[in-house]
Amino acid sequence: MTTTGPRVRETSSTGGVPRSASTRFRAPAHVRNVIERRRVLDALRASAGAQLTVIHAPAGYGKTTVAVQWLQVLRDAGASVAWLGLHRDDNAPHWFLSHLLEAVRRALPGGVDAIDDLAGLVEQSAEDVQGYTLSVLLELVAAHEGGFVLAFDDWHLVEDAAVRRALVHVLDFAPPNLSVVLTSRRRPQLPLSRLRVRGQLVEIDAEALRFDLDEAREFLVELNGLRLDGDDVARLSENTDGWVAALQLVSLSLRDSDDPGALIRGFSGRHHSVGEYLAENVLDALAPDVLDFLLATSVCDRLCGELAGALAGRGDGQAMLEELEERDLFLRPLDGEREWFRYHHLFADYLRRRLDRDHPGRAAGLHARASAWFAAHDLVSEAVDHALTGGDVERATDLVEQHAMLLVEHSRMVSLLGLVSRLPATAADDRPALLMAVSWANCLLQRAEAAQSSLDVLRSALPAPGVDPDGADPDGADPGGVDALGEMRSEADVVQACIDIYGDRTDRAEGLVRTSLDRSGSYRPWVVSVAANIQSFCDIHAMRFARARERQQWARRFHDRTTGPFSGVYGRCFAGVAALSQLDTTGAEVQLRGAVVLARESAGRRSHAAQLAGALLGELHYVRGQLDEAERLLTESGELGAESGVVDFMIASFALLARIKAGRGAADEAAELLLEGAQVADRLGLHRLRTAVGAERITQLLARGRIREARRVAGDLPEGSCRHGGIGARIDQLRTSSLAAVHSAEGDHERAVALVQDLIVEARRRGQVRTVVELSVQLAGIQERATRFMAAERTLAGVLDRVVARGAPQLVREGGPDVRVVLERVAARALHGASADALPAVEQLEVVLAAPGGAAAPSPTDLTGREREILQMLDLGRGNQQIATATGVTVNTVKWYLKNIYGKLGAGNRTEAVSVARRHGLLG
Repeated sequence: MTTTGPRVRETSSTGGVPRSASTRFRAPAHVRNVIERRRVLDALRASAGAQLTVIHAPAGYGKTTVAVQWLQVLRDAGASVAWLGLHRDDNAPHWFLSHLLEAVRRALPGGVDAIDDLAGLVEQSAEDVQGYTLSVLLELVAAHEGGFVLAFDDWHLVEDAAVRRALVHVLDFAPPNLSVVLTSRRRPQLPLSRLRVRGQLVEIDAEALRFDLDEAREFLVELNGLRLDGDDVARLSENTDGWVAALQLVSLSLRDSDDPGALIRGFSGRHHSVGEYLAENVLDALAPDVLDFLLATSVCDRLCGELAGALAGRGDGQAMLEELEERDLFLRPLDGEREWFRYHHLFADYLRRRLDRDHPGRAAGLHARASAWFAAHDLVSEAVDHALTGGDVERATDLVEQHAMLLVEHSRMVSLLGLVSRLPATAADDRPALLMAVSWANCLLQRAEAAQSSLDVLRSALPAPGVDPDGADPDGADPGGVDALGEMRSEADVVQACIDIYGDRTDRAEGLVRTSLDRSGSYRPWVVSVAANIQSFCDIHAMRFARARERQQWARRFHDRTTGPFSGVYGRCFAGVAALSQLDTTGAEVQLRGAVVLARESAGRRSHAAQLAGALLGELHYVRGQLDEAERLLTESGELGAESGVVDFMIASFALLARIKAGRGAADEAAELLLEGAQVADRLGLHRLRTAVGAERITQLLARGRIREARRVAGDLPEGSCRHGGIGARIDQLRTSSLAAVHSAEGDHERAVALVQDLIVEARRRGQVRTVVELSVQLAGIQERATRFMAAERTLAGVLDRVVARGAPQLVREGGPDVRVVLERVAARALHGASADALPAVEQLEVVLAAPGGAAAPSPTDLTGREREILQMLDLGRGNQQIATATGVTVNTVKWYLKNIYGKLGAGNRTEAVSVARRHGLLG
């Protein structure tokens, strides 16, 4: 069979970014020279339904053949099979997860989109996502109709403890329709005893895999057509101890032997070395060109015709592979089209030893050829491995460097760092471009120390400004080279600024990105795009919200020209944060929904980019009072751990979600979120996050009357002096607001009022529209508690129209019972026609007083005292006029109260309201 070229790379949405070759995900195709292992298959059938099947024995016992035959039995019974041929690189957990996902993807068509999302997540995650990834994967398998089998070939290659734990996780949480089959040269280091006790383990060992006399006869006489009598077969079976590989070697030798009997008698216990036997009876009998082809191609774990031809220096590589398979020279096809092949491990090991013995030094050149071929076909991992195996560290480093930034821009940071980890520790030290990519990868994965370390090495590798790298007179240096160095220095500054803002530091970030923004026309779009995002972050936290949004409008053309989603997602998120700070909820929605859509389409629904954008969209839903959707999005954002992105994302994922949980009665969950947020803040040195979760904790403590504990927490909050500029100012705002809340709870309302009034003045000066509303609501509550009722009404009146017009009612609702009393009093007087011109319209009050979306079940604290009084009268059968007379209000006011009561109880009329109230114990 001849082909125009091998299929070596999977179709990928990421353009030129390489992926793993497909052969490791296909069980070997039908092999010519094998018998059906009926005896072993019958043993497996007897234990059908076991969760784990382990086929373990030394090389040459036919483990993979038995596994393939058993999997075909399972397929015939309706099971789907995912096959993964393991390589040494699977000892890196992220490579193993990526390969496992691809294997399952091929066997589970209905889960393609979800698995693609998980694959993207693995590439973009600094922290351990193994448990999450495997849990989602098992959910997909559980939803699959019919049995599903995970098959791992050559498990003995796995030495990494984390990868072993991954399989243990699969076994511990496997759904009923999932079973696992693995082959290994030794008994795997897995907790097999508990599976055995439960009857969920089947072991097929070397003893079971040995050919018995009948199988030896079938193989030698019936399959291979050798003219042997019963004694000959018995002698061979005894001398080989039923070892399949030895019997196959014997069959090869006997075919062309002039004296089979002598050969049989000579093959005895003295042939302990298969290598010796091969040299004496198989390889030495081959034509020199065939032997040379075998030796040249032995350096690769898998072969196609084109690759084999490149290694052997001949144009008939495919024909030679087909001839070797025809002659049963331990070459097995890896696919049904017979494009890819693999030598039997035992045979390949011997060929490599023979190559080194007969042709010292030749292997290095062959590995160089293999590396070049794999690189030309975008299989970078294999290309790097062959370069390193051949001792060419320089070439391996070149290959990684060539693909480094492309991997970063496609959000495959983990793959890049995995490739770099294979290089010698100092290989990249004089490679500025590679160091730059590594710095970016670590920065975007928020590995701050690693990012700073690689960036420091990069800076030391760059010549000082004005110094020609070749030591010549700078005035005579190539201008292009000088500009290139300047651009690299500017890019390094952008990486430094990126590290800084992840650490919530803005003191030098603007200066670091200025050159890249000024020279946007000549710098790479990726660099300009990230620089623009950093500038927007700085603008937001310097309260320059309009400038931050304008910057993102300007930067859109650079975002659109980058190859990965992250810069565009972050840009839209920052524009949304700026808009929400101005209480422009419509503008915020455009940006944040756009960020979520871009992240999901480009990086997957489960990607970090999607979850970061989702956290901010959840905050917008909260502001609008859409609590169900807010809680859903914020919960999703924390599924992978909420310590990703800049601090603004973390505050939403920890503090805001805790606020929603507490409001719905889940106090323990809220406390856990706040504790986790505080721990993350302390570990990463994020003072603004520490203050935000501390402030939320104070709010919740005061709501439960734990004033002394709230005072202690307030005393531990960081001060704004620990951070530069606007971030320090925001820390002080949160801290002072919390102290005011504690003062008021302690009865010192005057001091609390003074503190909050000063904060409002300063927030107005800075243009913090949302903050002004939040502080005004807090002030109204304090004034109400201080019995300054008219002042409280005026304070709320000053912000209510803006809150309603901009669709942000939750900012008032979160003021708590005291603010609600103010609103109800204003509403009642408005209905009496006694409200002043400055007081808001009844319609505005109804919007704010309406229960938020996803409100919790009714409880006594949801109803005001007046509402409970009216509910008692409803239970007595009183009419509207009777209730109005008894309470001293107008009939219209009674109707307004009834509307509120119905809304809180989810009732449609009086009868339903009374029934619901009785069911929840709201009536005496």
